[in-house]
Amino acid sequence: MPNTGKAKLSADSHRIQKTAMPKFTVLTFLLYLGLHLAAGFYIYRKAAQLLEHFHLQNLKRSKRIAASVIALLMALPTLGFALNRVEDLRGSIITQTVFLIGSAWILWLLLAFAIFVPADAVVWLFRGVGALAKKIAQRLQTHAYQAPVIEDGHASKAPVVLEAKQDHLANAIHRSRREFLKKVAPLSLGFAAPSVITGYSIINNRTDFIINRMTLRFPHLPASLRGLKIVQVSDIHSGPYMTQRNMEEITEAINACYPDLVALTGDFVATQKDEIEPFVKGFRHLKSTFGTFACAGNHDEWVGLEYFTAAMQAHGERLLRNETAVLKISGDKLNVIGIDFARSNPNLLEKALKQADPEGFNLLLCHYPDYFTTAKTAGIDLMLAGHTHGGQISLDLAGVEVYPIDLFYKYPRGLYEEGEKGGQKLYVNLGVGFSATPIRTVSPEIAVITLMDA
Repeated sequence: MPNTGKAKLSADSHRIQKTAMPKFTVLTFLLYLGLHLAAGFYIYRKAAQLLEHFHLQNLKRSKRIAASVIALLMALPTLGFALNRVEDLRGSIITQTVFLIGSAWILWLLLAFAIFVPADAVVWLFRGVGALAKKIAQRLQTHAYQAPVIEDGHASKAPVVLEAKQDHLANAIHRSRREFLKKVAPLSLGFAAPSVITGYSIINNRTDFIINRMTLRFPHLPASLRGLKIVQVSDIHSGPYMTQRNMEEITEAINACYPDLVALTGDFVATQKDEIEPFVKGFRHLKSTFGTFACAGNHDEWVGLEYFTAAMQAHGERLLRNETAVLKISGDKLNVIGIDFARSNPNLLEKALKQADPEGFNLLLCHYPDYFTTAKTAGIDLMLAGHTHGGQISLDLAGVEVYPIDLFYKYPRGLYEEGEKGGQKLYVNLGVGFSATPIRTVSPEIAVITLMDA
């Protein structure tokens, strides 16, 4: 398809920026420690309030146990990362257990905060109104005046007093039960709901990926590309929770789709250089008509891209680093373009497009989905991205599925169609691996995309 008239990207600098791993400074540590202590204390106070309402015989001991358990759980995520830095312990059952429990705790903590914090905000905001309403309710519950019964010329007060005491006792019991439920129910919900969701996330088959098949239509698709099948996998994160065997199973699933082209859109490893070898071996048996092409993600850049290129090429996987592979398919051209993790840097795509055939269909592999705002102005027909994992966690609220990740990205997940007649498309893959925590309620995904004309 002609690229005539496609906007040229501006370039203030020809330097290629490299994504650096976030630095862990003293200030960062102090901020982390402060948030860590504040979060732990906040949850402890909620646990203590819940225990107080049950009038336990040894309340102080129960609170000490709760404080100890919460302190241990707060320490587990940090301990898991520390153990993962020790080469002899990396991948051990101890490290994996600590990491899994710590990750589950972090998920539970986030869900609990999502319940407790808004509830507390409402309580603090309407505390004055609540106090006034309580006073009015107390006045309404005062005993109504009842005239004494006259018997034989004498006032008989005993039945009235007895009846008043009985009513007062009944009202007190009712108020006590109502106050107990009013205070305990929200606290119980705050502890129970996150526990149910976290438990489901743990027992859910985290490696039970879905194969998402779709047909994408383009108004000016070259005839020879009609029916071209692209299989996309993203965010593999080779490491403790994505073994070589797991990746070999993904390879088998990809091959069973009989792809014409395989696209790996970044984050091949989690955090370590020694995770590269299991990754390339796990995907060394990929089969497709035109080959396997890949672009780098931010995790790969943190480890060092110089370690990937040769290792991947030795197993038939081509890492495109701000370059274009021009495929000739029955006389038509397919520009397979791959750029490093870019965020908003337009120079990377500008450099890669210099190698593209101006008559070809432009397929861009770019890890960062919001780069589509740049890609579509450069005449990209189809962009495949990842990075977000779909947030890994989604919530079903009254039948409506909520993805928190939608708050943080313009293009967080799924298919987007823009331009004339929706002719420029972006697909954001949900990924197959895990980032930070080996827990996900969002199913891992293998995308099978078939190109057709509109």
